[in-house]
Amino acid sequence: MARNRPMSRSRTVIYIACGIVAGAVLSFLCIPLETGCGLDSYVHVGTKRKTSAVDMIDYGTDENGNQLNDEDFEPVLMTANKPIVKKDIDRQRLIRMRYISSELQIKEKLFVGVMVSREEIDLESTTVGINKTLSHFVNKLVFFTKINTEQSPNGITVIAFPGEQVNVRMFQIWKYIYEHHGSDYDWFLVIQDDTYIYGEVFSEFLAHMSVGRDLYMGVPIHEAEMDVTFCSRDAGYMLSRNLLEKVGPYWEDCMRKSWNNVPDLEFGRCIQDHTNTRCSTNYEGSTFYAYDFQDKVLTDKEKNDVDFQKALTIYHVMDTRTMYKLHKYFSEQSLSQTLKQISDLQQNIEEISEFAPGGKAKVTWPVGLKSPYKPASRFDVMAWEYFSMTHIYGLDDSEPKSPLIGANKQDIDEILTTTMARLNELHGNIYMLGRLLNGYRRFDPNRGMEYTLDMELKLHGDKREVLKRVHLLRPLNKAEIVFMPYVTEYTQVTIIVPVVSGSQEHVRTFLDNYARTCLETRDKSAVMLIFIYTPTEALSMATEDIYSVNKGYVSYLERKYPGSHLSWISVKTSLPSPIAIMDVVSKKFASDTLFLFTNAYMELVAEFLNRVRMNTIAGWQVFFPIPFSQYDPKIIYTDSPNPNRIDISKTAGHFDTYLFEHASFYNSDYMNARKLWDEKHPGSETDHIQSDLDLFEMFLSTKLHTFRAVDPALKLHYHLRICQPSLKEEQYQRCLEGRAEGLASKSQLAMLVLEQQQKLATEKVNI
Repeated sequence: MARNRPMSRSRTVIYIACGIVAGAVLSFLCIPLETGCGLDSYVHVGTKRKTSAVDMIDYGTDENGNQLNDEDFEPVLMTANKPIVKKDIDRQRLIRMRYISSELQIKEKLFVGVMVSREEIDLESTTVGINKTLSHFVNKLVFFTKINTEQSPNGITVIAFPGEQVNVRMFQIWKYIYEHHGSDYDWFLVIQDDTYIYGEVFSEFLAHMSVGRDLYMGVPIHEAEMDVTFCSRDAGYMLSRNLLEKVGPYWEDCMRKSWNNVPDLEFGRCIQDHTNTRCSTNYEGSTFYAYDFQDKVLTDKEKNDVDFQKALTIYHVMDTRTMYKLHKYFSEQSLSQTLKQISDLQQNIEEISEFAPGGKAKVTWPVGLKSPYKPASRFDVMAWEYFSMTHIYGLDDSEPKSPLIGANKQDIDEILTTTMARLNELHGNIYMLGRLLNGYRRFDPNRGMEYTLDMELKLHGDKREVLKRVHLLRPLNKAEIVFMPYVTEYTQVTIIVPVVSGSQEHVRTFLDNYARTCLETRDKSAVMLIFIYTPTEALSMATEDIYSVNKGYVSYLERKYPGSHLSWISVKTSLPSPIAIMDVVSKKFASDTLFLFTNAYMELVAEFLNRVRMNTIAGWQVFFPIPFSQYDPKIIYTDSPNPNRIDISKTAGHFDTYLFEHASFYNSDYMNARKLWDEKHPGSETDHIQSDLDLFEMFLSTKLHTFRAVDPALKLHYHLRICQPSLKEEQYQRCLEGRAEGLASKSQLAMLVLEQQQKLATEKVNI
């Protein structure tokens, strides 16, 4: 065995050597003698000085007759015969829609057009009745008249198509609908101005129908001679968006070819000729019911009529009063059905809860509402407010006992009325309210306002008194998306800054801040300084102007920042007020100017200006922010240096609810509100308007929404508030309270008093 080991090793070496030799031979056999890379059309021969003495391949000679070898080749790409095409990648910017509904092609549900037969639209016409009863149920409601009306009632969209030819007018209406609204809605309904529709029922009818089909729906009428099935316009008819897109381009052609005196027939014939679609009354199990109300009144007979109950449209309603009666009846029917559904759901919840974890004990009261709020700690416990028939307790820490007035009194009165009505409903009308012994209320963020009442009740025809404890809940409604006009952050803001004697240094600080925040960043804003002179200061203005330094600094900034909008005016008055100042300023600007009325003590930041732009809407909303006012630095920074900036904390300041002088509004809204104010307060001069609260109350008296909320970006440096003794007593007291609360917090004032007492005690001992 030992002798065979060297022999086996030698065999292994032989096998490896043979493999290497065989591989080398095969590799040489596979290498071609000429290397053609297929680049003949792309390579040209370039010459070099170096040549080889022995060449196995003949590469030819150069222009001088010298032999070429493989080293004389320099590959060069030839682009003459086949130029390089530069790939042009189309990188177009993706344009996105403003709203996701537009990108997803989500349409509004229903467009309603009303053909008005009367020449004038007055408050007693059925046109106004249709607008009041239907407009809040549909997405778009447009009235088509025969003549141009210069004045129409507010909230009504009127489009005029003059002419007496009914056929032409009808096709013009549908052409307008196709061109202006054809791609915005799923369904298009056209009715006469004597047709009543209960919008809630019609919306439920459309909710069960699929969009995307060719549908011409109404009350069908068949014309045998022409073999046309069309919808009666008296009952109203509707088209789907798909069908309107197909037949819309042919409206004008059909209008020229119409010859029949029946416009409904011509309309149906046009649709049938171009889309092969006939009027139908049924679709996917839904039926278009209509009811003729000609020469009828709303009696029990009509109410019990099955056809009347199923009707989607009720036509030939000849007066507005009847239309309102119909709307009242159908609204009551809908309310009864809704209450019954709620009652059934509550009963089902109680029955099912028996088999759920926790049993009936886990069912909340009222049934179906959220469970009460559970505080995480003792600091989160919701406090109860105690009230009687005349006072409420615990409403304000500074005033524990407050008279029951205003909205609070209205709230308690409504609760007592509801309680008595419910008790008499349950017990057969036997109780009279004696007196309220105890009343408690608190706000639960999960449920709403909770009430507990201890009541002393009297029995009818009996001298006995009964004590009852009643629990009530005013639930929170579901959150709703409220329509608001579209606004942007690119509107120019004109800042109005009144300047009085003693605030000149703050004006310089304000202008420096404005330059950094707005001028250097080219923000769309402007500043107008209102230099206010008292009669005494005005006499010496020519020789000794107290605002000369501020005016010179404005000129300096105008030179430093070309194109800046800085201006100032001088006003002489003894009692300046926001309204008196705005009466002067508003005449100098266009009606679409956005004003921000403020003072020189604010820290101007871009965030606040953007919030002003977003919260102020022309013809819709004015903005009265609640600022964060700094406490007196002499009190709060006795042991530390003044940081010269305002940080929001309970020791640095407070949100001052007494201030109303910071406001933003459009000039057009101010002028309209000022006009209404003069009508309600005839003979009142501007000099009598002294308080900043008057500006707030002036806007409250209009239909504009007055938005008032705390704004953390609006910070005011401390300044001593001046309370004019000539103010009304209530306004003067409010000014004094605001000035007192603006000094420091209660704990800081208490520490200050304690320090003063200790200091006096020490001095007394030393004496």
